[in-house]
Amino acid sequence: MENRRSNWQVWHVRAEAERQIRGAGASPKRMPGLVDQVVARALKISVSMARPERDIVEPEPQRRRDGSSVYSVAGADLFTSTKVIAAEKRLVEAASRTDGLAVDESAVDMALMESVANGVTLNAGQTSLVREMATSGARLQLAIAPAGSGKTTAMRALSGAWIEGGGQVLGLAPSAAAAAALRSQIDTSTDTLAKLVHELTSRDPNARTWLDVPISEKNEAKAAGARWDPQARSWYAPAGAKQVAEGAPLAPWRVSATDIGPKTLVVLDEAGMADTISLDLAVQFVLDRGGSVRLIGDDQQLAAIGAGGVLRDIQTTHGACRLTELVRFVDPAEGAASLALREGRPESLGFYLDRDRVHVGDLATMTEDVFGAWQADRGKGLDSIMLAPTRELVSELNQRARAHRLEGAGDDAVDEGPTVRLADGNLASVGELIITRSNDRRLRSSSTDWVKNGDRWSVLQIDDGQLRVQHTQSGRLVTLPADYVSKNTELGYATTVHTAQGVSVDTMHGLASGDESRQQLYTMLTRGKQSNHVYLEVVGDGDPHSVIRPEMTHPLTPTDLLEQILARDDAPRSATTMLREQSEPATLLGQATQRYLDALYTAAEHQLGAEKVAALEADAERVVPDVTEQPAWPALRAHLILTSAHGVDPIVQLRSAAESRELDTAGDTAAVLDWRLDDTGLRGGGRGPLPWIPGVPSSLSENTVWGSYLVQRAAKVTDLAATVREEAATGTTPSWASAGAGRPADAVLGDVAVWRAAMLVDDGDRRPTGRAQMQKAAAIWQRKLNERLVGDRAPAMEEWGPQIAAASRATGSDPFAPILAERLAAMARSGVDAAGMLRRAAATGTLPDDHAAAALWWRISRHLSPAVAEQVDKDRHVEAAWTPRLPELLGQDRAAEVQASPWWPTLVTTVDRALQRGWSVEDLFRSEADQPLEPGDDPCQALIWRLSVAMDPVPDEHYDAYPDEDEDLWEHVPLPDDAVVMLPPTSPSISTRRSRTNHRRTWWTRSTRTTWSGSCS
Repeated sequence: MENRRSNWQVWHVRAEAERQIRGAGASPKRMPGLVDQVVARALKISVSMARPERDIVEPEPQRRRDGSSVYSVAGADLFTSTKVIAAEKRLVEAASRTDGLAVDESAVDMALMESVANGVTLNAGQTSLVREMATSGARLQLAIAPAGSGKTTAMRALSGAWIEGGGQVLGLAPSAAAAAALRSQIDTSTDTLAKLVHELTSRDPNARTWLDVPISEKNEAKAAGARWDPQARSWYAPAGAKQVAEGAPLAPWRVSATDIGPKTLVVLDEAGMADTISLDLAVQFVLDRGGSVRLIGDDQQLAAIGAGGVLRDIQTTHGACRLTELVRFVDPAEGAASLALREGRPESLGFYLDRDRVHVGDLATMTEDVFGAWQADRGKGLDSIMLAPTRELVSELNQRARAHRLEGAGDDAVDEGPTVRLADGNLASVGELIITRSNDRRLRSSSTDWVKNGDRWSVLQIDDGQLRVQHTQSGRLVTLPADYVSKNTELGYATTVHTAQGVSVDTMHGLASGDESRQQLYTMLTRGKQSNHVYLEVVGDGDPHSVIRPEMTHPLTPTDLLEQILARDDAPRSATTMLREQSEPATLLGQATQRYLDALYTAAEHQLGAEKVAALEADAERVVPDVTEQPAWPALRAHLILTSAHGVDPIVQLRSAAESRELDTAGDTAAVLDWRLDDTGLRGGGRGPLPWIPGVPSSLSENTVWGSYLVQRAAKVTDLAATVREEAATGTTPSWASAGAGRPADAVLGDVAVWRAAMLVDDGDRRPTGRAQMQKAAAIWQRKLNERLVGDRAPAMEEWGPQIAAASRATGSDPFAPILAERLAAMARSGVDAAGMLRRAAATGTLPDDHAAAALWWRISRHLSPAVAEQVDKDRHVEAAWTPRLPELLGQDRAAEVQASPWWPTLVTTVDRALQRGWSVEDLFRSEADQPLEPGDDPCQALIWRLSVAMDPVPDEHYDAYPDEDEDLWEHVPLPDDAVVMLPPTSPSISTRRSRTNHRRTWWTRSTRTTWSGSCS
């Protein structure tokens, strides 16, 4: 269990025990008993993560026959192992060591200059990461690299710096395909993490110099001096390392994964996909040999199948180096939106909805649309990929792609020649694109390469089930045996999201069911440089068996589904973190609140008695026929019973509510009546331990069975809420509160933190108060909290609200509107023409119905800043050549404030790009030290906005922001003789006559040159 997951329940243990015992050939009669014994033994040696409640004892009605509490759920307890906890602890401790090799700064400078000489200039974030990881002396160091942040370029430079400093570099990756990609990036030996773990667990690397000799090459290796160890069943070099040195006879069979010494740097790519046990084993081996390790990954992309989550522990304890600037996306707004998507912020959806990147329909239609869009992009010469959530849908897309290929072959398609059946059930013929699904080191395409899981090949020849194939990237040839073909190959036109991690293409078209996690959606929507489209299944497929399912009878909107995906954080958590969270006040408050409410309603029903409860139900049915059949009847029933505990006749109140207004149009009569029963929603009583939950009726507080118990329950909720409120006020700003310019007031932070904990809002849900509540008291309090969150932005809304609403009525229902107003106000204070930018953004086109205000922001943001992630670790600053001059240019205090801002990496990128265009540092920062600041304004953010607008003047509102690339509306207009190219005002004065064949005005944007129609004089 511990090799596959960081925690487990009894059901996981039982399933694994049944698999292993069945595989061992046990008789069916003995199976149940053997399984029980194995499960009991496994749980005995596991570490329980349960934290039973010991301060409150349930009364008799709240206990089961065996005396256990009704709140202890059978099989729900989580377990881990001492091995997992110890491995997590060792990895975190290893990250604190700084006694490793530190490369000299001159070696880093040389590697960076070599990169420039080869035509690749690293940006400031990449340079800072390379310098930090090469010179820190850290034995274990983590780098976080969001999708599209230029990880490949940075790793290549890091490898060059380490080698320049006299060291050696070894690359590792969780998969063979990723290891091969890493080899091409850093130009050094690479292998899989699993290979190193296999070497460490199957044969002692310190005992002999082992060799990897395929069966087909054993005679050749033996002739070169290799010897066979019958006990280890492996080949080895009898004379040791000198026989496998470069150029030595046995070098082709050297095991590079264990070739580690004091000067070795091990770069582990896609580290988030490595399981904790394997990672710990590898890191300890490297450290024991004196080497150093650099973990490169993204904790918000797809993670390990096995036990994981330790990267977050390392990041929390020791921080991490970060790549901040996105270099993949053509549109900077898409890059910025992907960063918001990565953090689970709902406003990110505004970009995708506005740019028509979200397509909805039934599964059959969406599958057809994905293929059609992919086919169209391929027809334009674009590198496009199709993604799907399941192997079955991938297979269907592959079938369509193959049929299309054969149709395009014309008459030749009639006789497609020999075919072979692949593992996915599809046929393949010559010219097909296939993907291999299993590593096989015996199938070598070169002395250092072999057939790997995830490799793509073109079929050149078919011979009796065998395939002669050519690798699509390396061009190397190999013959796949018939047995391998039938079991481990599939068509390769489409793939799953997991397989696509690490892939970069021009366009992506992906199917989604609505059940994906945020990490899956983020990985999907960051594969394409030019565009990424998601095709969402939102309606049924006509199956009569599914029409009664809740999602069919009350379907969610496409935006609801996408928001649910964003709130579904499946990033793994370590066992250490989960153990800590079990004792955190926020966790305990959620548990205590739910138990208080359950106990309150149970006590009211117990006090009323079964006979009176039955009479109440019958009376309710007479007052409102069929009310007991409504979906919300359990909630209404509990409301009526608690009302009776206050000494009020619930049927009289129910009749009054039913007669107050008509009920014929109600979709759920019980829900409407529950809302009408009282004005506060507190079930006829006063405020309880939290503002939105009812207090204990006096009749229950005086009850001998329930009185003291309910008082204890209420007191526990009150005490925990006070602790959560205090911690929120004194702690760091939570992620859900980071969208605005400033930190909300402490009182607001505290109350929202209590709400989120008590209402069990997932930490990954970036909506401040989570999903909308239906129960009256909770809905009222949630609305008040949302209003208080907007409270500090009220002046901005008064000023900018009408202008935002004028862009579209839909902005009124977007929770992002107050944040947009706040940003517009800050823009105006910084000297930017905020009103003009808003007007131009609105004139671009019709806004989407959902997240309209956010869509406006993404239209504006592409002109204000490049796509750069915020600064997270305040002790790790992105540096550039000009940053030491900042105190001189801005003054000591302002410079410190600017560098401490989360926007600092964005400013570095903005300034660097300005310098590349001919601006000087003095001109960029002239008069900035004297710029006035309003309380709460971020000087760094304001500076970025001013510089961006100065470098890239915004076109007027009549301009189409997304023109057809081939369209030139001024092509027929004669060019004036005095037309010139306009350059930045501080650049050298250059006036160039323009030819009559190139008469479009050119603006230089942050990452690409974009031409705007119009003449320039």
